[in-house]
Parts: sequence; C-alpha cells; structure tokens
Amino acid sequence: MNPQRSTRRSLLRRAGFLGSALAVGAAAPAAARDQGPYDQERGRHRRDRRPSPVGSWSVVVTIEGVPDVEHAHYSFGADGQLILQTHRHTHTGIGTWEWTDDDSFVYVTRGLRSDADGGLLSELRIRHTARFGADGTFTSAGTGQALDAGGKVLMEVQSTAVGTRFGVDG
Repeated sequence: MNPQRSTRRSLLRRAGFLGSALAVGAAAPAAARDQGPYDQERGRHRRDRRPSPVGSWSVVVTIEGVPDVEHAHYSFGADGQLILQTHRHTHTGIGTWEWTDDDSFVYVTRGLRSDADGGLLSELRIRHTARFGADGTFTSAGTGQALDAGGKVLMEVQSTAVGTRFGVDG
C-alpha cells in the first residue's frame, strides 16, 4: 500500500471522529449553557458565584479493589461536554456534565477499548457526582461499567476521583 494513501486514510478517519465529537457537542445540555462568559482566572462563569468545572483538570481515580490509582486528564467544556484521557487503558472518553444543585454536578463518560486488531473489546461507562472543596479541587464518587460489544455488563466497580485544576501557568 502507498504510504501517502495510508496516511491520508488515517487523517480522514481522525477528521471523521472529530466531526462526530463536534456534532455531539451541538446537542449539549441546556443546564451547562447560558451561564455567561467564562472567567478562567476565577474558575467560574461571570453570572455564577459558584466554582465551575469548566477547564482542564488533573484527576486521580481510585477504583475499589484495584491497588494502584489511575491518572487522567479531564477537560470540561462550557457547553456541557467532557473529554478525558487515562493512563491505564490509554483510551479517550467523551461525555457530558451538568449541575445537580448549587454546589455539585454530575458527569458521565463513555470510552471504547479495542484489541490489537482493532476489534471492539468493551465500552466503558462512568457516572459520577462531584462537589467542590474549599481549596478549589473537586471530589467525585460513582460507578463504572464495562460492557461487551453486545451490551452485556462484564463488570461494575465503585470509584472516587479527585481533580486539581491546571492552566497555562500551572
């Protein structure tokens, strides 16, 4: 196969995935929209006095029954979208978040795992409820499920996560 053709196909696949992700973003929940301009320095929307998850976070996840923690990066969008990357399973997940009350929010993510040949192994689904601490971190708790290609639950676990915001200067 021509190396240029292979590179072109790879780029087109990536562009198709990005287009799908952007299309999903257009249908973001209204609860995360219309909060006014986002103030990155204060970590909140200008019309909102509460901290906001919008921005980039370094997250440490503890999974019940697993001795080592999982490190991840989350990016919460002002439009209610969430993108995450983990170190353990080297997958990227997409999801959504929305406020549940004055000081907590819920987020859900989905990620796909494949075998060495590109076949679907499982879909990972996470649902957590989070609260902000006085120090600006968030702590969340919830469940994670792994489903096979047919939708059968292979495993369900409880987990907690602690997120620390990061930005250009830190």
